[in-house]
Amino acid sequence: MLKLAYVFIKIGLLTVGGGLAMIPVVQHEMVTRGWLTQQQFLEILGVSQMTPGPLAVNTATFVGYRVTSLTNPDAGFWLPVLGALCCTIAVCLPSVLCVNLFGKYWDTHRNHPCLQRIFDLLRPIVTGLVAVAGITLIVNSLWNVDALTVSLLKTRPDLPALVIAAIAFVLTAFTQVSPVRIVFAGLAAGLLVGMMG
Repeated sequence: MLKLAYVFIKIGLLTVGGGLAMIPVVQHEMVTRGWLTQQQFLEILGVSQMTPGPLAVNTATFVGYRVTSLTNPDAGFWLPVLGALCCTIAVCLPSVLCVNLFGKYWDTHRNHPCLQRIFDLLRPIVTGLVAVAGITLIVNSLWNVDALTVSLLKTRPDLPALVIAAIAFVLTAFTQVSPVRIVFAGLAAGLLVGMMG
């Protein structure tokens, strides 16, 4: 559990750009350490996005619970809950400390050219991290594999998943339909496709 806390403190401290930018870092840490498979991570990510609250906090909570319960299968109910709480606090701790320690400085120096330059440099990095997260989710959803390769582009994606994703994209980008309705409609369509096939 201390290793989990250390990893999430590191993730919370080194990830800039919010929850979406944190996804590739969390994925790398969990999968390379063997704590979760790629599929388990993507399932946790899906649940984290559907539940209320910030994505990073939800992901840390679910990962903490899942990893603790997988590594200690005979531990009962309370140890995984403690793991979830530990990871949630660990991922939030760096942000809370930074806001409290540097908030006043930021308030008085936010227009300083040096700080503006730092944020100008961080924007492309955050954009890249969010793009990686999006591509990973698309590849896993449409082809059910872990990574994008050139040979993958020659294979046919899962057609029902592609249609559902395309309709959701069009409705989100070009209409005023509530995202909540789109999510529930996508859920219903996914369940229907799953029952039929």
